[in-house]
Amino acid sequence: MTQLKKDLLVGLILGFLSSIFLIFIIQNPQIEEFRQFAVPDRALWFLPLIMATLFGAGIAIAFLLGKIVRVVYQFTKFGTVGVLNTLIDFGILNLLIWITGITGGLAIVPLNALSFFAATTNSYFWNKFWVFSKKTAPRPKEFLQFVIISTVGIGINTGIVYAGTTFAAPLFDLSSGAWVNAVKLAATFAAMFWNFLGYKLVVFKK
Repeated sequence: MTQLKKDLLVGLILGFLSSIFLIFIIQNPQIEEFRQFAVPDRALWFLPLIMATLFGAGIAIAFLLGKIVRVVYQFTKFGTVGVLNTLIDFGILNLLIWITGITGGLAIVPLNALSFFAATTNSYFWNKFWVFSKKTAPRPKEFLQFVIISTVGIGINTGIVYAGTTFAAPLFDLSSGAWVNAVKLAATFAAMFWNFLGYKLVVFKK
């Protein structure tokens, strides 16, 4: 199997997995905005197929563009993993919100930390073995560096979510569930910037 075929297969898998966690977000009853659209549950059955196709197409297009600018292909793979990580983070958080009904205060801290840690752990393995093509087995020192950097990332992410949902009222007439996700998006970008620098310069450096 050629490298492109392997990457296409991985892209399809990542797209499928991403759709599962996206469903947790769409189905969160705390997000009143989604209830207004009243999307039939049966329509969600097509989401895995749609997202798998989009991810696979993105990999194929990036492969062609990568022949012109090489870094484009690796960056697209990084971004693809990033989408899955983000949806794992958001999906698990929304699933926990769905189960507990918690949308703010100190009680949301462990929920957010759990969802972020799950996404970060997923990020480690996909980035190590697929994006950066590190063939070596995970080493204790490497994993420790990863955990330290990710822990700081969790602190940044969770701190923003806590502050944004506890000390700021929802803006733009958003529901409490939608506001959590808006704040979470900002927190994700901030933590992503920190994690990218840490992974590239420390954990996965050549």
